[in-house]
Amino acid sequence: MMKKKSSTARLLSAAFLLGSTVCLALYGWKEGTVHPAVEDREDVDKEDVDREDVNREASAALAAGYAAEGAQENHENAGAETAEHLPLTGETDCFSYEELPDGTLRITGYDEEKNTQDPYRVVIPSMIDGRRVSTLGRECLGAPYAGDLLELTVSDGITTIEEGAIENASDISLIRLPDSVTFIDEKAFWRNESPWPVAIACEDTSYAYTYAAEKGYACQVMEPVLPENAFLDGYRTGTTTDIPYFAHVRTEGEKFDYITIEFRDNEIEKRLEGEMVYQESNEFLVLVLDKDRKSVLQRIDSSCLDADTVAFCGLAGVSCQNFLSLADWNFDGEEDLCCFRGRFGTGAASFSSLFVYEADRGSYTYVPAFSGIDTPSLRVDKQCIYGFSRNGAAEHYVDRYEFIGGKLVNVARLGQKVTGGNAVEITDERLLDGTWRLYHRETFYPQDPSAEEAWMDAYDQSERLYVGDGYWDL
Repeated sequence: MMKKKSSTARLLSAAFLLGSTVCLALYGWKEGTVHPAVEDREDVDKEDVDREDVNREASAALAAGYAAEGAQENHENAGAETAEHLPLTGETDCFSYEELPDGTLRITGYDEEKNTQDPYRVVIPSMIDGRRVSTLGRECLGAPYAGDLLELTVSDGITTIEEGAIENASDISLIRLPDSVTFIDEKAFWRNESPWPVAIACEDTSYAYTYAAEKGYACQVMEPVLPENAFLDGYRTGTTTDIPYFAHVRTEGEKFDYITIEFRDNEIEKRLEGEMVYQESNEFLVLVLDKDRKSVLQRIDSSCLDADTVAFCGLAGVSCQNFLSLADWNFDGEEDLCCFRGRFGTGAASFSSLFVYEADRGSYTYVPAFSGIDTPSLRVDKQCIYGFSRNGAAEHYVDRYEFIGGKLVNVARLGQKVTGGNAVEITDERLLDGTWRLYHRETFYPQDPSAEEAWMDAYDQSERLYVGDGYWDL
């Protein structure tokens, strides 16, 4: 910012300007003039008049000088204030950005429609217009959305990932982070107010790797350094397919530790050629590790199943984060493994595979009957497993399963069906003494048949029938 001149300096400048103007007017040499000393006396009066005119012109010039100087100073001051208070913003290629106080840039937006090269694999640049990019801003990916984005690469040099960076990227599955990243917001990889099942590709000695482990995100480690990842060299492709390694996540159990590995191919080349890909090729497996030696005790994959009907391949909506869960499903005090196989149809049906721990063998055993249970739910309070299914919108079923003699047995089924006239029919069948028998059947009618959705009243009545029963809990 330009410094203001002192009052003394201004007076001296004014005096100099005035004196210079007068001198130039009185003694300046111009072609065709003579020195004033040889002028005739009759020119003196005219000279006095001319001198007064010169003085007026000098004063006007002095005033104009002050005005111009003030305008120049105000313009420079205004420019400095604008630079201080209004950050630089801009747009280049597919990205919009703003300047941060330290001079680096924050990415504030990404326009997928402008990406005509590869909208499936997007790279965040480290430099834009000669300025260093340091930050991925809040909800910066997608305006209003980035529906094609599958894999994001953050260039080396970027240090910060802010909250909700992937909020508008509905199908993103992999984010590559460099060692330069030193801060990731706790909700950086959330969508719809919950953590998104994205895998983080990074070095296993980086901040990003530590962050992923603490937050439960899967990691993609291509060149392992830490001993805990040495096993990866043996799992670069699927055990029953040739699909490449994609990511893995660790889960700590009571007796063992577990590693879930996902093999996945986003098939981007096919997409770029215009081919429709409805479901990415994938495969899953679980490694059971000894807690002390970290050695692999058992591998659970498609080869452990009935390959004709069940496999851990081509699973829709399944990721490393939701594939494996631990619970005591057969109520023997030991943790069992439940492997999620995804949702089907309209999303109302979901299936999983169960492996129960057998202490005498020191390993997990597959339970085939469990794979056929629709939407299994563990009911510890009733020492059973519920399965929920439906035959259309008006006919629902609840199946009850129990472990009897080490075997999973379907012991009861409760059907609820909306019939004509908004009535609801209940049919309760149970396995008694080894034989299926009708335990109870009843039809419930709405108290006001003319009411809107009158069947809901009949439905509520049918559910109240079993409130005190203790066998069903709807």
